[in-house]
Amino acid sequence: MELDSLKDIWKNLGEEELQPGREVPISSMLQKRSQSTIARLKRNLNRELIAVVIIYSLNIWYIIAFQRLYSELAVLLLLVGGAFLFYYYRKNKLLKEMQCVACEVRSNLKQQLATLEKYVRFYFVAGNIITPLAYFAAGAIILYNSQPVTPPLNDLPFEAETSVSQMPIASHISNHRFFILFISMGAVVTVGTYFFNRWLINKLYGQHIQKLKELLLQMEED
Repeated sequence: MELDSLKDIWKNLGEEELQPGREVPISSMLQKRSQSTIARLKRNLNRELIAVVIIYSLNIWYIIAFQRLYSELAVLLLLVGGAFLFYYYRKNKLLKEMQCVACEVRSNLKQQLATLEKYVRFYFVAGNIITPLAYFAAGAIILYNSQPVTPPLNDLPFEAETSVSQMPIASHISNHRFFILFISMGAVVTVGTYFFNRWLINKLYGQHIQKLKELLLQMEED
């Protein structure tokens, strides 16, 4: 254990544990450190919740107030935001259980840590899938709503019926340059999302989960 970590743990020990002539068990120090690590995980999760709520709320408000033509985008954001809120609820509940000081740390922490890893792994995979799907769905919504209203085919003259490919939406889709640009941006978003999510999740959760694993091994050795 690093000297600085031992100093922080020593400062956080209770008064009863610091009574003169009383030995402080290593397991107690390890438990204190595990509680500190879990507290950091909860703090990062709450920060992520605040960021998501602010960003999604501002975007939904902007769409409803100024871009009503694309109201489907607001629904899309609500669905993605709702999925994150459900994930936040389950993960926050698990972290609270892991902070239970009355529980036997070694018997519960291993199982709960495995569950936490599954949550983080699912969050990483889901984020890499939902982001490109949301991108292409948003592009389809914008493309569809940006087209002028055209009369039904039955109301068009025969000459118009024979040139359906010349409709605005068809011309946009068949526009080779537009199609390549849209797909290329989608590929950039997908790849960028993968590397950004990997960095962010490791910073917020991965490194702390690794610390908990190391603490669990030290508890078992003790």
